[in-house]
Amino acid sequence: MIIREIRAVNFRNIAGAELGFSGSFNFISGKNAQGKTSLLEAIHIFSLGRSFRTSKVAEMITFGEDYFYLKLSCESDTGICLDIELSLEQGGRIRAKVNGDRQPGVSSIIGLIPSVIFTPGDVELSSGPPAVRRLFADYTAAQVSPEFLVDLKEFRRILAQRNSLLRKISLGEGGAEELEAWNSAFVEKGASVARGRREILSGLAEKAAGIYDEIRGGERFGLDYRCSFGDRERELEESLAAALVRVSGSEKRRGYSLAGPQYDDIVLTLDDVDLRKYGSQGRRRLAAIVMKLAQAGTIMEKRAERPVVLLDDIFSELDGETSAGVRGLLSSGYQSFITSPRKEQLDTAGSGALELVVERGVFKGVGVSANGEERG
Repeated sequence: MIIREIRAVNFRNIAGAELGFSGSFNFISGKNAQGKTSLLEAIHIFSLGRSFRTSKVAEMITFGEDYFYLKLSCESDTGICLDIELSLEQGGRIRAKVNGDRQPGVSSIIGLIPSVIFTPGDVELSSGPPAVRRLFADYTAAQVSPEFLVDLKEFRRILAQRNSLLRKISLGEGGAEELEAWNSAFVEKGASVARGRREILSGLAEKAAGIYDEIRGGERFGLDYRCSFGDRERELEESLAAALVRVSGSEKRRGYSLAGPQYDDIVLTLDDVDLRKYGSQGRRRLAAIVMKLAQAGTIMEKRAERPVVLLDDIFSELDGETSAGVRGLLSSGYQSFITSPRKEQLDTAGSGALELVVERGVFKGVGVSANGEERG
């Protein structure tokens, strides 16, 4: 996938911008709070239909304005061209159009533009709580499998309904008969979610190990999906049903679900040592970057479509050798958007690369030729 251009009006601190992009590296530099991350956010919304920075859509509208408008033009690896428009008015919902046709909802565009994003907070992939890693697995699987996305949404709906019923039961207001009906659906969709995670992570683990070795050899990177209820000698449905029986009494007393894929985790290791417990900050950061690069490779393999790679201030805490290794992997065909507050951190020498400098939401572009010499 190649993003050709984007138009943004009243988006964050970008009052108005029309930008064309390189099909390889796009480097965006500028001081903090000038619009670098806002540009990545605008691009990313076209991938998932929501922001990676906020759950409150109104925050994306420029202060003092009552709407935003985004239009993105892209071309798939098979030559299909898309013009996607997103708009939002204060108090409303994001509306979407694809090639001029209004969509029933913004969820209709999910998956059209595969993407991978890394932000400074993503170091929590290797050091944070299990929920961060579950979200990573779900995001990856959803981009390559529409069926998984449907199952995930349905499981979350069932989990919410089941928890609501368990709360009533804990207060003496609900019936066990109704709970049995929800248990059946919970087992079916919960097992599907766990199965989808296991399948996507099995291939991703192999890619991550290879990428880590390529960037920094000498240590063995490992990834292990820990299903909280799954006995590998039994079907996942059978294992989850048995787990519900074991915790039934406790659930009814406490008022919420105590078994299911919402408790799963992914353990990252170096030479079989858990990174959460013993990894240095530098190794944890590199491990998180490796996970994102492996995610990109997995999406490309499963969809036969290169994802767009968005990297927000990725090089600030990496040494020169590691930075060079990451750039080398990105140069293998991905369109990349890379931000940094300091221009000197961005090695803009490269064939077809583009440099953008932003100040107060205004972008200025300078092309970079094959030998790294600037051209206007």
